[in-house]
Amino acid sequence: MADIYNAELTPGKLDVISEWLTKQDWAAGTDVAPEALTKLSAYRFDDPAGEVGIEIHIVGAGDRVFQVPVTYRGAPLAGADKHLIATMDHSVLGKRWVYAGMGDPLFQQRLDHTIATAGTSAQQHRVDDEGNRIEEITDVAHVWGTGPLAGAEDVQMLFELTLDSPAEKSDAGLLLGRWTGQEAPIVLAVMV
Repeated sequence: MADIYNAELTPGKLDVISEWLTKQDWAAGTDVAPEALTKLSAYRFDDPAGEVGIEIHIVGAGDRVFQVPVTYRGAPLAGADKHLIATMDHSVLGKRWVYAGMGDPLFQQRLDHTIATAGTSAQQHRVDDEGNRIEEITDVAHVWGTGPLAGAEDVQMLFELTLDSPAEKSDAGLLLGRWTGQEAPIVLAVMV
C-alpha cells in the first residue's frame, strides 16, 4: 500500500515531469511546459521496504498522452546520477531525490514483478502528518499485469500512450491500465 501525505512539494510534480519530458527526443515538438500539461491520472507500485515512493504519472500534452514513471527517495541512489531528474522538498518527509523510473532498479523490479505475477498497482491511502491512514484514494488508475511471457528477458515501458487502441485481449507479458475517462484498458508496458 502507498501512503500519500497532504504535503507541499517544491518543485511540484508537474514541474518535475516537464523537466524529464523536455529531455526526451520522442516528445520533441510538443509543449511540455508545466502549465501545458494536464494530469489525467497516476498509479503506484509498492516498495516492500516502505522506503521509496514509486509513482507513474499519466499526463496529457495537447493531443498526446505520456506516461512518466518516477521514484522518490530519501537519499541519493548510488550510481544513478544520470537518472536524477530533480530534488524536491516535501513538507512532511523532507528532501527527496526524484529519479526517472527506468533508471531505478527498484522501479524496474516492481514493474517486472507486477507483470509476471499478474499483480496490480498499489492501493493508495491518504494519511495525516503522523502517518495515520485517513481514507483510501480511489480516483487513480487501475493497473494490472497479465502474467509472464515465456522467453521474455526485458520489459519495455510505453512512454507515449495510444488511447484509441485498447487491449482487446489479455495476452501474457503485458501491463494494462484504465482510469476515469479511459474505461477501455490500454497497454502500458510489454515484456520483450
